[in-house]
Amino acid sequence: MKIRTPLVILFVLTAVNGGIVAYRHLRQPPLTPAAVATPSKATTPSTAPPPASPTVPAPVAADSPPVAARPPDPTAPAKPPPERVAILEKKPRYLPPLPGSSAPPKGVADWILVEKKARRLTLLRDGKPLKSYEIALGRQPEGPKRFQGDNKTPEGVYQISFRKKNSEFHRALRISYPSPQDVAFANRQKRSPGGDIMIHGLPNGMGWLEAGHRLRDWTAGCIAVTNTEIEEIWRTVPDGTPIEIRP
Repeated sequence: MKIRTPLVILFVLTAVNGGIVAYRHLRQPPLTPAAVATPSKATTPSTAPPPASPTVPAPVAADSPPVAARPPDPTAPAKPPPERVAILEKKPRYLPPLPGSSAPPKGVADWILVEKKARRLTLLRDGKPLKSYEIALGRQPEGPKRFQGDNKTPEGVYQISFRKKNSEFHRALRISYPSPQDVAFANRQKRSPGGDIMIHGLPNGMGWLEAGHRLRDWTAGCIAVTNTEIEEIWRTVPDGTPIEIRP
């Protein structure tokens, strides 16, 4: 009994001591990332290479030759400046004039010829052309003007009756429509022949349009040119000059 008691006590103490060791081993804190990334000198390095960092370059030995900078790839598209990416080109308001002579006519015209189909007005002197201009006509260009509001340009022989400096357009030369024949025709139809047909420039405040006005026929029956062209016609054509308007 005396021998068994010390053996039991020794066995209990051994079991308790083993439990304490096991508890301490299980309670050890986990290794931090820094400890994992930087092993101690006593630790045997792993045979697997460490993962490469995407931002930190690999160290270069002191005795290694310097590495030359890699030249840019000429085939790679250049990245545009950020301030130009979202900028869109604006359509210019100014449209250049159509090809042709820009010199003003020399001399005074004694005849004006308008060819509606060709959209052309020509100033003549003694049967010789001084200068031609491309024109826009009424919104209904085919056929002669007969009635008020038909948006047609007259056909026939008329005269420049007078000129208007102040109008809705940049200068205007009035054509002597309606003739007595035009009035008689409209009266037989019990309608008004209309009138106030002009050779004029662009509407006031729209001189920037320039030759762009020729893209379509837009007048109510008049003959339209640019502001620069009406200035030339204004100086070259005196009142009373005949004007022939052909289909």
